[in-house]
Amino acid sequence: MNSRRNTDILTLTVSGLSSEGAGISRTESGVVFVHGALPGEKVRARIVARKKDFAVADTVTVDEASPGRVKPRCRYYGKCGGCQLQHAGYDTQLQLKAGLVRDAMTRIGGFDPEIFAGLTCEPSPESWGYRNKAAFPVQDIAGRIVTGFYRAGTHRLELIRSCPVNAKRLNDIYTRLLDGLSQNHYPFDGYNESNHTGKLRHIIARTGINTGESLLSFVINGKLSAKSVKALASLGNLARPDTRSGGTCAYTLTVNHNSKPGNVILGPYTETLTGSGTISETLGEYRLMFDTASFFQVNTGQAERLFSYAAMKAEGARNVLELYSGVGSLTCWLAGKSETVTSVEEWRGAVKMAGRNLAANNFGNVRALCGRSEDVIGDLRGSYDAVVLDPPRDGCGRAVIEAVCDFGVKRAVYVSCNPATLARDCRVLAGKGWRLESVRAFDMFPQTAHVETAAVMVR
Repeated sequence: MNSRRNTDILTLTVSGLSSEGAGISRTESGVVFVHGALPGEKVRARIVARKKDFAVADTVTVDEASPGRVKPRCRYYGKCGGCQLQHAGYDTQLQLKAGLVRDAMTRIGGFDPEIFAGLTCEPSPESWGYRNKAAFPVQDIAGRIVTGFYRAGTHRLELIRSCPVNAKRLNDIYTRLLDGLSQNHYPFDGYNESNHTGKLRHIIARTGINTGESLLSFVINGKLSAKSVKALASLGNLARPDTRSGGTCAYTLTVNHNSKPGNVILGPYTETLTGSGTISETLGEYRLMFDTASFFQVNTGQAERLFSYAAMKAEGARNVLELYSGVGSLTCWLAGKSETVTSVEEWRGAVKMAGRNLAANNFGNVRALCGRSEDVIGDLRGSYDAVVLDPPRDGCGRAVIEAVCDFGVKRAVYVSCNPATLARDCRVLAGKGWRLESVRAFDMFPQTAHVETAAVMVR
């Protein structure tokens, strides 16, 4: 990149899309990632950052627009960092996400591009109002407690009133919270990241799309006085959903304790103020319970499709090994199609919750183990016909991939929220004699650049 000032405005032709949702323009000076631009467009963009090998720019005007360009629905779009693709129509988003998977599997995975010629992205049942969970960071600004979402690439808050990708019930809870915070003075303050002071760090709202149950949690820094706990409970009760608008009486309020500096939202301990501390949701024929800290797919309708597909791809296997199993959401689908399932999850609370969920759905054919997959897998014994992997964004540890190969298992179903690490791990398997049988993309996160993928590898 040359040394022009960051205020330079360039005319750029956009040829691709990055995994972060920015347009990619290749110039004589290097690659420019252009926020707000779509492939096929010609735009005028302002350079906002320069690195050694690339630059970052913001779109100023669109000289030649893509046919897929639309007007963003959210008034905070471009400021709030939650969404990256609201300026693309939904069909265009699906095409772009299929392209992201295709690019990762060919460029990083080294697979033949012809394999992905017909790859599409499964649309979400709802492209707006689908999220069943929202986490709102809280800060103290000029002695006032404020909340919203972070602006893109920063920890500066964009103060919002509602979010169009959140379920209506979440927006109702959040609106009531804002009203309560503005109308009352509370004996606690918002969090200050710079010096790790302030009590209220995050507000987390969760809801069952199909059940109408709701959970609200306050993440706090350090201990609270009895007066402050009572005030939090009062604020939480102000946010209780209106049952006349489709909710139920199942509403629970919790406090999560996180006293460590850093970006991790939740701490290790949660206490219940009102209700049971858990809520439930139905996925297909299964009813599943989860709590404040549980991982649960944020798009209920699309999770049903993803789990059904993954279980179908493992169907026919008598004995299944499931790694990174969480609270047992996918486990239920697998247990319904297999003789036995051995599930592995490192978070003890999730293992306990999975046990409750499996019992509630009358499954007695699952052996649930607690431990890191990377640590446990070397000691596992058994004859497995298929392994199902659903790791975090970092993908599987190398020890997991090596062990899967050593087991002699014939089929691996790999569910991933990160095409890059999926491609990396599939490449390792391919180097050990495995063949990529199929890949399907699922739009779990409409209006964002994120995409869920299920890949099937066979020996």
